[in-house]
Amino acid sequence: MPPPDTGDPVIDLVLAVGHQVRRAVNEALRTGAGLTLARLKVLRLVADRGPVRPRDLAQAVAVAPRTMTETVDGLEADGLVCRRVDPTDRRAILLELTPLGRATLDRAQTHASGAVAHFTGALSADERATLGRLLRLLLDNASAGNTRPLP
Repeated sequence: MPPPDTGDPVIDLVLAVGHQVRRAVNEALRTGAGLTLARLKVLRLVADRGPVRPRDLAQAVAVAPRTMTETVDGLEADGLVCRRVDPTDRRAILLELTPLGRATLDRAQTHASGAVAHFTGALSADERATLGRLLRLLLDNASAGNTRPLP
């Protein structure tokens, strides 16, 4: 696949690395745990937030409720999450990890970390910190809607 061509070689590198990381992590998750990054993200949120409504998950990952319903249906069919009635609102459903979901999440996180280490393993702690700060500056600048160049 040819590298991106935004006209800015730094941004082209950021996009190319991001694409390669996503592909590598997705492949590691698929072969090691039968998941995708999207499904991993949902499992992490369910694990972190405890019983949670699908609507809240959809908002957290910025997808349409229908998309989240399809994701949850798949996770439930695989035995990774279970639905139960919300005791405070019988019309609402809460999601929880199953024991298999917890084990799959743990295994998936190990595989994802291994894939990421392939990209970052050669960096020193200082280099990782510097790269992190620079990328955070780019992200914060973009999130703030700034169009002026960074100093």
